[in-house]
Amino acid sequence: MPPGIRRLAPYEPPVGGAPFVPLPRPRPVWVPLPVPVPPALDAARLVSVVLEVLDGRRVVRLLREVCVPVLAGRLGLLVRASSTRMVRPPRVCHPSRFVGEISVTVRRGGRVLAVAARVEHRGGRWWFTSFTVLE
Repeated sequence: MPPGIRRLAPYEPPVGGAPFVPLPRPRPVWVPLPVPVPPALDAARLVSVVLEVLDGRRVVRLLREVCVPVLAGRLGLLVRASSTRMVRPPRVCHPSRFVGEISVTVRRGGRVLAVAARVEHRGGRWWFTSFTVLE
């Protein structure tokens, strides 16, 4: 049996009529993901606990509740009787969601000193990983 031949459908646009122009598709709108808020950090309380321990007004074992063990041991050796007060509220910068960098000026005796600290959020709490009093 010979193959059957069929006519193709016309593929040229009709002459004289308005050509069909497809409408452009709307472009998707880019919506940035919301930046998650870092966990609440009470920098003034954390810094004041460490300063009170360093001044001898609180017991050294409190350092284990706010500092990583290596830092708690190192700061425990720096305890001396003095009086330290915060001059201004601490400034906090969050380089990432679970890391905070704290800077604060304190008055010890007749001098004003700077304190720089780094905290990390682990296990539902903020822990000091670095604490330096710049004298």
